[in-house]
Order: sequence, then structure tokens, then C-alpha cells
Amino acid sequence: MTSLVAILGTLLGATATYVFQIRTAKQARQSAREERLWQERLAAYSTFAGALTDFRKSQNDRWHREQEDSQSPAYATARDESYRQRANATAALFRLRLVTTNQKLDSLASLALRLAEEIHDATDEQDRAERGRKARRALLDFAQAAAIDIQQLRV
Repeated sequence: MTSLVAILGTLLGATATYVFQIRTAKQARQSAREERLWQERLAAYSTFAGALTDFRKSQNDRWHREQEDSQSPAYATARDESYRQRANATAALFRLRLVTTNQKLDSLASLALRLAEEIHDATDEQDRAERGRKARRALLDFAQAAAIDIQQLRV
């Protein structure tokens, strides 16, 4: 009888250990997944913000070179650079969309990109400066919302 109790105790202990190990492993996998998602979002958000900053700069440069001489090689170079930077910003936006389901962030990022795209269409310096301010404000609004989203993942 004593040996039967010992065997049952051993089996019960082994089963309990197995169940706890399974649970611990599942929690570790979930924690690792959440950490990877947090890192992916942080990378996507910061890459988008950097790409949009570069695009805004290229749009301002494009506008200035066009005002100086729209037939110059400097303007053609600035225009081509703005196209390249827009492609980078658009690619960063698509990556951002792949790692988040946050519609507010998507909308803020899309607005910031659209406003940056419009900078080179300014009619004069005051209009360019105002368009630039709007694009910068939209980027800051995105960055604030992205920071909140990232911080909430860490809670």
C-alpha cells in the first residue's frame, strides 16, 4: 500500500511538473512574441518618422531649386531626390501598416505623408512655409500617437 501511494505521488508530481512546464513555456513564447512585436512597431514607427523627415526636407529643397531656376540641373537633381525620398516614405508607411492595426496611427501617418507631398506645390514662400509647418505638425502628431501606442505595449 505504501509503495502504491509513493508511485501515485510520484506520478502526480511528474504530471504537475509537466503541466507547469507547458504553461511556463507557453508564457515564455507569448512574452517573446510580444517583445518582437514591440520591437517591430518601434522600428517601423521610427523608420517612418525618419523617412518622412527626409522627404519633407527634399520637398523644401525641390521648391527652392525650382524658384531659382526650374530648368537647372540643380532643380532636376532636387526633383529626383524628392521622388526617391517619397518612395522611401511610402515604403515606410506600408511597413508601418503591416505591424499595427491602429487606425488612428495609420490615418495620422497618411495625413503627414500627404501634407509633405504638397509642399512643392506652394505658390510662394509664405505658402511653402505654411505647408511645411502643417506637414511638421502632422508628423509630430503621428509621433505622439506612436509613442503612446509603444508605451501601452509595455504595460
